[in-house]
Amino acid sequence: MVIVTHGRPAIGVKIGENRIIIQPPLKDNKYGVFHNKLMLLFRSSSLRVVIGSANMVACDYEELENVVFMQDFPELIVPLKSESDFPEFAKDICDVLDKMRVPTTVKEELLKYDFSKAKARIVASVSGVFEGEEEYKKYGHTRLADIVRDITGPLDPNNYPKVEMQTSSLGSLSVSYLQEIYQSFCGISSFSDGKAVRSSLQKNQLPPIDIIFPTRDTVTSSRYGGAGADSICFNTATWRKPTFPKQVMCDSISHRQGALMHSKALTSMIFRSHNSTTSAWGKFTVSKASKLPKLSISNWELGVVFPLYEDTDIPAPFLRPPPRYQPEQDAWTQNMEW
Repeated sequence: MVIVTHGRPAIGVKIGENRIIIQPPLKDNKYGVFHNKLMLLFRSSSLRVVIGSANMVACDYEELENVVFMQDFPELIVPLKSESDFPEFAKDICDVLDKMRVPTTVKEELLKYDFSKAKARIVASVSGVFEGEEEYKKYGHTRLADIVRDITGPLDPNNYPKVEMQTSSLGSLSVSYLQEIYQSFCGISSFSDGKAVRSSLQKNQLPPIDIIFPTRDTVTSSRYGGAGADSICFNTATWRKPTFPKQVMCDSISHRQGALMHSKALTSMIFRSHNSTTSAWGKFTVSKASKLPKLSISNWELGVVFPLYEDTDIPAPFLRPPPRYQPEQDAWTQNMEW
């Protein structure tokens, strides 16, 4: 058994004959968390891959709303010879395992299974700085841009989609960062022809994004009130900043009365561990020294992308359309000083 968990410093420790604890490396000693939720469950004739938003604690599975992707992959009659023979889904899983410093024996086991019918695409965030025209788009929101473009083809610049982004944690959002990630949600590269791609929106124009996060009212009226909202994270000072784009905020209301939501979803359809923060999705810049594109990511995250061809019955974990915050409503914050 290999258990990968958050912690500093990066370690790999054998704690028993068949048990290893790993703490993957983080970009720096101050910021970032290991936030992946991945299970590889080896069975007698198949492998079950589970990717979700729930932590490995009882309350996440019993009390909070979460999302999960799960698919079984059958055993091959003849194992593959090397990782280069894998389809994309398995290659992406192996890359994440590599970056986490999981023993090679785990990856070798994957050679026994048929991943050719994987139903989703992987979008991962790896803590680090990735510089170069190929490197910058391996992870985070720039990786998502490539996947969206592969699925949809070029989008009509006069008819970009409305994005609903449900999250259980928020940080210092700005109009410029919402424009940055919105481009990726639309499948638009951040870098082309040797320079950064500018948003088609005006400098202070909000993109058509709804951020779905619970109001104070929703949390206090939930089954366990504020005591049950330990994993719903937002800072009061950030919410009160005059530059915070409150116009995009919508309430996060579960289909289960009284339940709070730890899920993270984009109506594309994307289920993920990523919250709506720069730490999770990464921040794009162009290096002043090399003039090459660069993506800086603090967190480790993991999610899956499904194509949706109709908007009629999206299986969202939250009430749709999400109700917009009323003028008198505030977002839930953990360090409330009202």
